[in-house]
Formats: sequence, structure tokens, C-alpha cells
Amino acid sequence: MTGPDAAPALVLNADFRPLSYFPLSLWSWQDAVKAVFLDRVNIVSEYETTVRSPSFEMRLPSVIALKEYVHQSRRPAFTRFNVFLRDRFSCQYCAERFPTQDLTFDHVIPRSKGGRTSWENVVTACGACNLFKGNHMPRAIGMIPITTPKQPSAYELQQSGRGFPPNYLHESWRDYLYWDIELDHDGAEDDLPRITRRRRHSDAAPRLSLPPALPGPMPGNARVRGAALPLVAHRRQ
Repeated sequence: MTGPDAAPALVLNADFRPLSYFPLSLWSWQDAVKAVFLDRVNIVSEYETTVRSPSFEMRLPSVIALKEYVHQSRRPAFTRFNVFLRDRFSCQYCAERFPTQDLTFDHVIPRSKGGRTSWENVVTACGACNLFKGNHMPRAIGMIPITTPKQPSAYELQQSGRGFPPNYLHESWRDYLYWDIELDHDGAEDDLPRITRRRRHSDAAPRLSLPPALPGPMPGNARVRGAALPLVAHRRQ
């Protein structure tokens, strides 16, 4: 890691679960430090990189947890991206997975035949399948969606998002992301991470590259307002 711009903080809700899995809930180091100063979050884990002003020095947080629980919307927005996420970026006719730029959405019952644009009548389709199906009814052409389309809950979308980790995954985040964690069946009821002390992690040579852009402003009542602090970042030698 070469500087603070490559030091985003993973944001957990007050229950120590990520606010979002896809896109992953990340804040810039500036937003994370502001939230710490305004006493909106607890620092769970830190980078080796430090920030300094004339009067203080602190390590940049790598994982923070909100002090107040942010309730998630139970009804996700009906958007093209959320349709793709519900269907796990797979064509519902040929079952192949494609990048988003190669996906379209298809009306199972064509609009010309009374089909509505709704969760229950729209599925993810690749360009070839969408073109082949055209204006036909599903049974008439033998193209029945693999999964019956329905409106997902926010929880179901988050579950789908767990299968698509971001390009950057710092080691200190792994305890709070469940993509590849095997559960102990004997203790399955206790799946929340237990925080006993603040941990520090080396930020040298991250395994994967930083994504080109991080998500936008802080959600809900966790938004931090105020002037930026005059901080200078330093890498601890």
C-alpha cells in the first residue's frame, strides 16, 4: 500500500455485519477519520499507515463499526442492476454467466402480449437468448426461465452479493465477510464475530488491486458533515 488513498475502511453496521456486500460498503480514509472524530463509529481494526496533524497522530482504520444501527430497506429498488444481481449475473435461459455489459433484461411474457415490467416478469438474459426469444411466449418457443422470477428481499440480494467479492480485499476484512467461511454446525447459532480487542494489520503489499472508484457518501444518520481535517498521511517505518 503506497498511501492513504489506498486505505479504504470496511464499514460494518452496529451488528458487525457489512452495510452492503455488493457493492461492498467502503468509506474513504477521510470519511472514516471524520466519523471517528464525531464519535459515530468504533474502530475495529487498523492499518499500519498513520495520519498526522500538528497536535495528534493516529493509525488509519481498516474496519469500523457504526455505533447506531442503520435499518436496511426491506424492498430493494427495481433496477436493471438489482435484476442482474438477483439472477447472479446469469442468463436465465442458457444459464451462462456474463459480464454486465453483455447482459440484457427480457420480459418473460412480452409487453406486446400484456406482459408487465415488474420483478415477476423480467429476467436476466444474454443478447443471443434475448434475440432468439424475441416476441414469443415462453412455452411456445420452449424457453422457460431457469428460476421463476420474483421480487427479492434486501436480504436475498445481499446473499447474492456475497458471491461476488470486490477487486480489493484486505486481510483485516476477512473476519467480517462470509464468502468463503465454513460454519461450525455445532455452533451455528453464534455466527457474529466477537470483538475482544482492536487489531492491527500490516498494509504492506495488498494481495489485490484497489478498485477504480469507491462508493459514495455515508448512509442515513451516519453521514458526517464538517470541514476536512488538516491531516497528512505517513507510512510507519
